[in-house]
Amino acid sequence: MDIAIIWNARECRGDWTIVSGDLALDNPLRSAVMVSIFTDRVAPEQPSPADSAVAIQAPGNAAMSGLNDRRGWWGDAYEQDKLPVGSRLWQLRRAIKVGDKIVLLELKDILKECLQWLIDDGVATSISIRTAWSAVSANTAEFAIGVYEPGAAAPQTFLFSWAWEGL
Repeated sequence: MDIAIIWNARECRGDWTIVSGDLALDNPLRSAVMVSIFTDRVAPEQPSPADSAVAIQAPGNAAMSGLNDRRGWWGDAYEQDKLPVGSRLWQLRRAIKVGDKIVLLELKDILKECLQWLIDDGVATSISIRTAWSAVSANTAEFAIGVYEPGAAAPQTFLFSWAWEGL
């Protein structure tokens, strides 16, 4: 068991919970998925065409004057040969909702990218990702992550949501 991370979509942050005077515990796979998704991954020097399509721009551009912070986890500086930890979900905070699908496609790509290590390390044989706009809040995307573990007949599925202001 791992320490449970309780995600607060409205505040875009996770926290630990105390139960009976001790830290609450949770499924370790769920914890790994949450850390992968909600830890800020370093942004690339230049956005991909898919990033640009939703207005994700390179750090330090005119729209974000002075903000050339590419974020990322400090421990990645010591792991030059490994993929960076976390996701670029934070870059979507200023995405522009153009139509109904393009931001959801970018979200799906970002989620695939951050969860790839589960397959590379043999934790999962495959991962399924479904994204959709929330029926309750126009600036909230919901996503389901299905993780197929080796030898398992069915995936473990985890549901999350992400709200941001740029939509």
